[in-house]
Amino acid sequence: MKQSPAGAAPSETRVLARGCAFAGALGLLTAAVPFSPTAPRGLAFGLGVTAFVLAALLWRARTSSSAVPHAVIALATVVLSGGIAACTTAAGAAVTSYSFLWPAMYVAWFFGRRAATAHLLLMCAGFAVGLAQAGLPSALQTWVFASASIGVVATAVNTLAGRLRSLADRDPLTGLLTRNAFALAADRALRLAERTGRPVSLALLDLDAFKAVNDRDGHLAGDRLLQTLTSAWQGALRRSDVLGRYGGDEFVLLMPDTDRPAALGVLDRLREATSDGSWTCGTAQWKAGESVEAWLERADADLYRRKRARSSA
Repeated sequence: MKQSPAGAAPSETRVLARGCAFAGALGLLTAAVPFSPTAPRGLAFGLGVTAFVLAALLWRARTSSSAVPHAVIALATVVLSGGIAACTTAAGAAVTSYSFLWPAMYVAWFFGRRAATAHLLLMCAGFAVGLAQAGLPSALQTWVFASASIGVVATAVNTLAGRLRSLADRDPLTGLLTRNAFALAADRALRLAERTGRPVSLALLDLDAFKAVNDRDGHLAGDRLLQTLTSAWQGALRRSDVLGRYGGDEFVLLMPDTDRPAALGVLDRLREATSDGSWTCGTAQWKAGESVEAWLERADADLYRRKRARSSA
C-alpha cells in the first residue's frame, strides 16, 4: 500500500549532523596539518567551518523534509570532489578519497536501494572528476581501488539495513506494519495534513471473541483467521490507506484525505469484504495540533463506547 510522503526522522537528521561535524573536524585538521606545503589550507579551513555550521543547523532541527538528507549528501559529494581536485599530492588525493566513506555509509543505511545506488554512482562520478582535475599520477588505480572498496561495503550495509527494516516494520504473521512503523506513518500523515489542511482519519479494529477462537480451535486457527481477515481487508482498501497490526487482535487503519463520515464508508466496505469473524471499530478524524497518541486515544475511546453499546444491547 502506498504511504504518505516521508520526512527525515530526528535520529536520521542527528546522524547526518554528526557526519558533518566529523567532516568539519577533518577539514580543520587538514588545514592545521596539511599533507604538503602546497596543500590548500585556506580551502580546507573554510570547508571545515562550513561543515560545522551545517552540523549545528541539522542538530537544532527537530524535523526536516525528506529532501534535506539527499541535498546534504549531494552537497557533500560536490565538496569532497572539489577537495580532491584541489589536492597537490597523490597521497593527499588518496587519503581524501576515503572521506567519501561516511556519506556512502549514511546513504547505505538510511536510504532505499535505488536512492543509495544513485548517490553512490554520483560519488564515483564526482571522485573521477576530482582526480582528473588534480592531474596526479595513478589516478585510475586510485579511483578503481577506492570506489570498489567503498561500493562493496556500502552495498553490503544497504542490504543488511533493508533486511533489518523489513523485520522491524512488518508483522511476520500478517505482513502488515508493526505498531511502531504505523506510528511513524501516522506522524507523517498528520504533518502532511498540517501543511495541506486536508482531512485524515484513523480507525481501530478489534476482533470480537478472538480469545474464544484460540481456546476452542487452537492458536493456529486463530492465526489463520488473522491472515484471512487482513488479506480480505487489504483487497478492499484504497491505495492510499495504511493498515497495521496494533496488538494481538487489534488493527489500526490510516485513511488520508478522509473525514470521519467517509471513514465510516471505508469501514463498511471492509465489512462487505469479510465473511469470517466479526469485529468492532472506533474512528477519529485528526484535529489540528493533536499528537498521534491523543489521536489514537480518541479512536480507542470510540471503540470501547461501541463495544459497551453492543454488550448492553
